[in-house]
Amino acid sequence: MVSSSRKTRSAVASAPPPPELPSGFTEICNIIKQRVSPASFINVVGMVKDCRLPMPTRGADFKCQLTLYDLSTQGEQEGVAFDIFRPEANMPQVSARDIVLLTKVKVQQRGVNPYSLITNRITAIRVYKAGKIPEPPNFEDSRLALVPGQGPDTLVPTIQQNSYVTHLYHEIDKDQAPNTEEFQELAKQSLNIKQKFRLLKDVREGDFCDLIVQVARDPYDAIDKVTLYVSDYTENELLFNYTFGGVKDLAANDHYGYTTSADEAPTKNEWVGPYGKRAIQLTCYGPHADCIRADVVAGNWLYLRNVQIKYGHNLSNLEGFMRQERNALAGKLNVDVLDIRVRDGMDPRLLDAIRRYRDYLKIKKMQIHELNAASAAGAKRKASLGGEHSLDSQDQAPRKPNGKRRRTEKRRLEMESKVRDTGDQRQSEETRESEELRKSREPGDELGLNPRVAYERHSSVISSIASILKPTYQNVTIHGQTIEVTLPFTCANYHANVRVVDFRPNSLKDFTSCRKQTEFEVLSDNEDDGSDGSESSSEDDSLDDHNALRIWEWRFALQLEDIDGAGQPGQRLWAVIDNPSGQCLTTLDATDLRRDPDRLLILQERMFRLWGNLEEQKTAAAAAAAKEKATKQKKERLSAPPESSDVEDNNVKRREPVSNMPFTCCIRQYGVLSGQRNKLQTGTENKQWERVFGLFGTKICD
Repeated sequence: MVSSSRKTRSAVASAPPPPELPSGFTEICNIIKQRVSPASFINVVGMVKDCRLPMPTRGADFKCQLTLYDLSTQGEQEGVAFDIFRPEANMPQVSARDIVLLTKVKVQQRGVNPYSLITNRITAIRVYKAGKIPEPPNFEDSRLALVPGQGPDTLVPTIQQNSYVTHLYHEIDKDQAPNTEEFQELAKQSLNIKQKFRLLKDVREGDFCDLIVQVARDPYDAIDKVTLYVSDYTENELLFNYTFGGVKDLAANDHYGYTTSADEAPTKNEWVGPYGKRAIQLTCYGPHADCIRADVVAGNWLYLRNVQIKYGHNLSNLEGFMRQERNALAGKLNVDVLDIRVRDGMDPRLLDAIRRYRDYLKIKKMQIHELNAASAAGAKRKASLGGEHSLDSQDQAPRKPNGKRRRTEKRRLEMESKVRDTGDQRQSEETRESEELRKSREPGDELGLNPRVAYERHSSVISSIASILKPTYQNVTIHGQTIEVTLPFTCANYHANVRVVDFRPNSLKDFTSCRKQTEFEVLSDNEDDGSDGSESSSEDDSLDDHNALRIWEWRFALQLEDIDGAGQPGQRLWAVIDNPSGQCLTTLDATDLRRDPDRLLILQERMFRLWGNLEEQKTAAAAAAAKEKATKQKKERLSAPPESSDVEDNNVKRREPVSNMPFTCCIRQYGVLSGQRNKLQTGTENKQWERVFGLFGTKICD
């Protein structure tokens, strides 16, 4: 008896410990709780809980989805979704409660939904059939349950991985997964999903559909639900009709918009979305409402799934409703906030919606222009009927600026005075340093190039401005006859020794310009967005104008003169500096220089190293020219004009020579399409190529 007891204890003591999660693998709970980084590659092993059979996509691949869980998530309803994109022949064949081992699978984050997994070209999927996995302690024999790999699934699992598969299968709670019959039935039902995507123009009562829409105004929070208004810029006669002018604030006591009338005065939150029957009201509950409260604002593009369409309380207009689905995984959301900044991989349906939005803005702009013209004509007729009204003398007197404006003007004058004083001091210091540099030059350095300007060395050839400006010819054969044709431009890079003799714009404050970051940037380069990107102060700005980010970029030009061509014709050219070249030249990011005096001061100091006292001379010359013009106009009122322009030419004050050092820079030649000249001359836009020069690869050093 004692001997038998000792043998039992010895057997228990000698039993090997259960296998641990293989090295390099991640528990599923860490994915669900977002303890892994999006877009990272991980290894996972889990039991199949659900399967959506392969279905064709808009591309060449099919899509299949598995839901997996492991020991870290058993006892909970949660699992991790695994999307498989492959040719149908390479799809894994799985059944209920099979074990799936994944290597180099990618973590994906879709909007605000829970993290999920997706295949990559390097992903390997190995399936162990549930009925063939051996009982412990025969852990290593689980390789007998391994299904032959499909396509890229050539991974050979290790002994440690096979052992853990056996341990996982016999330790996990299998009741969380359906049995074989239920699993097969649910898998077949996954193929019965009809195409649910709809445009708003096609929605009807009773539909459950998917939508890609833009949020027309900030969501209205009604505590237990959230209401928002969205549009895909298609029209439906069963939607509410939003009209121009005087639309009541939909969030003020009437967030459903049922009592809105066109003759009521607008409020500060008036309707700025699409007019006409292009917008639908959505009411969202549960987790969908929480998501919208936290992450959605006006202007966002959303992908909404399973939206119920039915008539609202007024029984006249269609509305949408989003509720939590029955038997849905915990945390599942049917709201995705779409990223419109990157075109690669963008849903073509989203691109179509953005194009419709662009076209709508063009139509809206024309309609508002017509309304304003009609309103102005009506006001003119009313004034002609009612007679002219004289203004009171008090109204004609200029208003005295208020205290805030006076303080702002005072600060501006103080800042300009500080900049001028700093510039004068800096000029004297830099001039002294330049003289010292000239004196300390090596005897062989006859050019005296500015050591504070560096450039990219592409070759050792230095080109003159005259050679850069020289046109390029090419011989072409037409009807057997050789003709020499002048090319409008050629793509080439040069090195040149130059000095700056002028710049545009005339003020450094205007060396940067801003543009609005809009959805239209993701459209193809050859698609006209109908906008020049300039700022607009009109009161009928679009929804995009209310929410668009402003991007500041460098945009200025320098007139460069050849080092040996002072005062000679054909020795100068204008070089454009775009944003990348401006960042390289100044080592500064573009900002609003009119509102950033500190950055403006730094820019002035760095440009002084490049062009010396050019800015001071140009400012003084402009002030002298303005004064001379005013004096001349005053004299012209008192005496007869000169008989020729010689007198005027003789009165022009020549600018003193600029004291700056030449430098070596990189210049590129390229072409741009321009049709403005022909459009002005002939009335038709016949675009032609024009030659342009730009500065690049040049840097002002400290």
